[in-house]
Parts: sequence; structure tokens; C-alpha cells
Amino acid sequence: MTKIKLFIVLVTVAWPNIVGARFEIQLLDQDNKPISQAVVSIPSETAMDLSAKVAVMDQINKQFVPHVLTVNQGQFVSFPNSDNIRHHVYSFSDPKSFEIKLYRGTPTSPDLFDKPGIVILGCNIHDHMVGYIYVADNELTVITDENGMAGFDAQAPDKVKIWHSRLSKSADTIISKPLEKKNESGVWQVTANLQPLVVKQPRKFKARFK
Repeated sequence: MTKIKLFIVLVTVAWPNIVGARFEIQLLDQDNKPISQAVVSIPSETAMDLSAKVAVMDQINKQFVPHVLTVNQGQFVSFPNSDNIRHHVYSFSDPKSFEIKLYRGTPTSPDLFDKPGIVILGCNIHDHMVGYIYVADNELTVITDENGMAGFDAQAPDKVKIWHSRLSKSADTIISKPLEKKNESGVWQVTANLQPLVVKQPRKFKARFK
């Protein structure tokens, strides 16, 4: 066997199916129930394309849609208002503090999200409206579905990063979890402890922005 053929055989044995690699994670809480609307992320060796289309965080039926949005650091986000009433979008989060005062339709220009982290959104008129933007720092991100599932077209790393609004009272905590256990279907299972669900009562909100 020639050296070239031997090298190909060794690579195939050591790293099988690298091109078609895929793994899945199921995220569960302390009661073994699936966690949906969580962001699971892994490092990416490829620089993210910041020329991607503008991400959209809409407002529909007095809710932010989607509830959780993932974007890359350096990406722009548009905040259209699809309701027939006015909204006043704001955030006090360190990665992006901003406001879009009372408006209908679509603002004239999208906003740049150039710092990684969690941006918590609110409406100065409708206090129950809460949304989240996860600004990724050169990461592959997937939002878990209703079964707590997230799939990646990549090799499984030793650990993953996880964010969910109930991981902490501040709603901006990102944790790291090792991949240690698989179920019978070959899906990695990861457990995270969630804070109790708190239902906010409607209240009058005094604007911080003048």
C-alpha cells in the first residue's frame, strides 16, 4: 500500500464522516421536562458572514415575534410593528441599550448589534411584552423546539453553551455544560436548573427614556 493510500485510510478511520457530521442535544430541566426556547451554542471555526440579511424582530398581537432571536455580532436587526397600535421598544441591556419611541409600521433603519450577549426587550406601553435577542460571538446557535431538541451539522464538542430566560433571575445568564450522556437514540441529554416561572401582573410603567 502506498503512503498516500495509507494516509487516506488512517484519516478515514480516525475521523469518520467528518463532512456529514451531525449531532443532536435534548435539553431537560431539573424535573426531566424538555426546555424549549433555549439557545444552545457551540464555537465555530469559520468567521460568520456579517453581510447576511437583516434579522427581524416583529411585534404581533402585543408580543415580540419571535420570542427569542439569534443574530451574529455585527448584524443588523429591524423592528417592524405589525400591530395596528403603537409600540415603544426599548432595552437597558449592556450589549445594546436603545429605544424606538412610539411608532407604527417599520422604523426607517435597522439597529446594529455589535456586542455579544443577551439583549432583553420590552415595550414602554405594554409591560407584559418581553423578547430576547442572543447576539452570538462567532458561534453556531440553535433554539430548542418544544421537545427541547437542538441539532447541529458539526462534530460534537466536549461542551456546549446554554442560555434560557429562566436560568437566572436576571435572564441574561449563559452557562456551559459538558456533553456526557446519550439516550438510546444517540441524542446527547443535558440538564439545566430553571428558576420558577413568574407571571407578571400588569402594571403602569414609567419611562426611563425621556
